[in-house]
Amino acid sequence: MDNTMKNFVDVHADVSCDTNYVPSAIELVESLDALGTGLLSVGSIFSVLTIYFAVDACHNIVHQKDSKFYKRNTIVILSVYPVASVCSLMAIAIPRSQLLSEAITQIFLTISFYRLYLLLLDVGRRKISETPALMLRVGPCCCWPCLPFPNLQMTDANLFWLRILALQFPIVQGLLYFILLFMTAEEPILATQYGVYLQPVMVISILLGIYSLTVATKTLHAVAPEANLHLKTLVSQLVLLFSKLQAGIIKGLPATGVFPCNPPLTPVIYANVTYNSLMLFEMLLLCYAARHVYYVDPEKKQEQREEAIDRVSRTTVQVDPTNSNDGNK
Repeated sequence: MDNTMKNFVDVHADVSCDTNYVPSAIELVESLDALGTGLLSVGSIFSVLTIYFAVDACHNIVHQKDSKFYKRNTIVILSVYPVASVCSLMAIAIPRSQLLSEAITQIFLTISFYRLYLLLLDVGRRKISETPALMLRVGPCCCWPCLPFPNLQMTDANLFWLRILALQFPIVQGLLYFILLFMTAEEPILATQYGVYLQPVMVISILLGIYSLTVATKTLHAVAPEANLHLKTLVSQLVLLFSKLQAGIIKGLPATGVFPCNPPLTPVIYANVTYNSLMLFEMLLLCYAARHVYYVDPEKKQEQREEAIDRVSRTTVQVDPTNSNDGNK
């Protein structure tokens, strides 16, 4: 009788797959065996390297001769890479922290987007001599040719509404993830069942946030291309692309049967491990790229400053004799 029940349980365990079950950290490592140990080891190395690149970039920024406002915003922007990397590593090691790690990553990312918007205006407006026109026909709204786009100047009144679009991004996303975390704490299945109703609000908020940032980037890059504002925006937008669009694609693969079901590991868990592993590698590359985008060589900066002073001196020397001769006449 005992053998019969044991065989029945084994057969039932082989054919059943509870997609809502999330294994513990020990169960995950034991099930993945050498692969799990390797992922955690390599992932830890990637996270340490990402932190190193971010700290090195922040160290360079602190020693730049720029405003405190610029330095604060840049450090917040660069912090998203190590935060996303550590959260992805945590989600691999502790599968039940997946939603929490995603929430922390998205909150830091949305805050960095708003800080990036402020940085673009600060850097771009310092380099322009006259008020430019806002380039409103940009993605994602440029895909709607029927939308009327007025000709607006980059005035404080128009930038106020653009700033509202950028500010709603961290506020709305933070509230949505707070609701999801609250539902998960009450009952994990609630976030899966009712989270789909929050997706339209989340998508609209993301599109509006991207639009405000793109308008600022395109407008200021057209009048101040030497500031490389488009590269600063790109390295931040790619984080959103990888953390959202890539996540949606990978998390949709379990429904196609790509990932196996080996209890206690379900296709959803395999998808989460795949997504977090990619995030670790991608954050390392993006942090390295962002380090070069924001990095300023002190020696080169000093040479440029000396050349500028020398040009001003030569101009002064050329003008003074002329003024002196005019006075004698």
